[in-house]
Amino acid sequence: MNHFTGRLLPAIAVATVTILSACTSSGSKPGTEDAVNSTVAPSEANKILDEIHAGPPTACTSGKDLTLGFAAVWSSNAAGKASNDAFDAAAKACGATPLVVEAKADDPLNTMISAMDLITSKKADAVTFFPLTADVMTAPSRRAAAAGIPVVAGELTNFTGAATTFHQDRLTGAVNAAKLFCAKHPDGGEVIYGAYGQPQQDLLDMQKRFTQELASCSANKLKVVATYQNQTDDIAGGLSTAQAAMQQHPKVIGVVAYNDTDAVAASRAASNLGIRNQLTIVGYNVDAVGLDALQKGTIDYSFLWGQPEQVQETVNVMIALATGQKAPKYITLYPKCVSKKTAAQVPSVAVRTAGIAEGRDMSKTGLQPMLRSDDTPVLEVPDNVRESVACPVES
Repeated sequence: MNHFTGRLLPAIAVATVTILSACTSSGSKPGTEDAVNSTVAPSEANKILDEIHAGPPTACTSGKDLTLGFAAVWSSNAAGKASNDAFDAAAKACGATPLVVEAKADDPLNTMISAMDLITSKKADAVTFFPLTADVMTAPSRRAAAAGIPVVAGELTNFTGAATTFHQDRLTGAVNAAKLFCAKHPDGGEVIYGAYGQPQQDLLDMQKRFTQELASCSANKLKVVATYQNQTDDIAGGLSTAQAAMQQHPKVIGVVAYNDTDAVAASRAASNLGIRNQLTIVGYNVDAVGLDALQKGTIDYSFLWGQPEQVQETVNVMIALATGQKAPKYITLYPKCVSKKTAAQVPSVAVRTAGIAEGRDMSKTGLQPMLRSDDTPVLEVPDNVRESVACPVES
């Protein structure tokens, strides 16, 4: 049975990890924007949350005496920080103890494995992981399950023993990005793709799908002519490579990047070359960096992956599993396209996380459409969601 919710508006590696037990990192790190660490007054946050119809503040004790583990990405990544802060807030809101263990940007795969194994060794009551490269998490997920710890998979994986699996429908985002360019540029043109410099499979799939859809919807008049890599997942890591690609292709009409930080890097590169005004720049996440960039016009579009909303749902599922209650087998998330003009309709990550800390149900806002299934993962976007997550074509 499927349930749609949300209104529409290798061997163990020896590695260093960072434990954030019952707290998360608050200091800014190289490559992040000031927006990542923005704060908001509680009264203002509650006003905004009321306006977007978040659930009322609710006392919750369902997680009392539980330790919930999260093998997480580094907080210097804006999306990672959003997830880590929201996990901390959601766990504490229900009386649970959060155990957040961060992987490292310079060795992401090995340190993510180590993070998961460390949580298992500490006998958490349930564990989840950030969907960095899902298949790499198969072996540590098996070890957690063998230790009797319910595993909530952060993304589809070869590990079939996950109690609940989340799936972020990046492919719909890729298709909608391609359709945006086809609508804006019917005469064709050259596009550059900003890729992550690590082998993250869902990002590789997203790039492939974008390239295919772009060729299809434009009858091959629009083409990806270059790809720039970001090895360090920060602005500095994408700036020089994006600029080099643009210098080789000065007539480029647009850039599609794997995340907002990389899109900002492309925007800065284009400004350095004096060609920013000829480009449509598309990011992904609408995290703190991305929302700030959209509001300032640094980038033009992005796809909202509601990290706070996903993490709140993840914590709810983890508590249910740890206490012997029923939870959905699969939950699919659909990224909604946000433009410079529609960015004002999206509250900041800080505001949404503040709501989670007060026990407010963020699924009621409809910011992050979700589809729950007890049978099989739902990989195709439903018809009643398709139009709401498409990109508005703006000049």
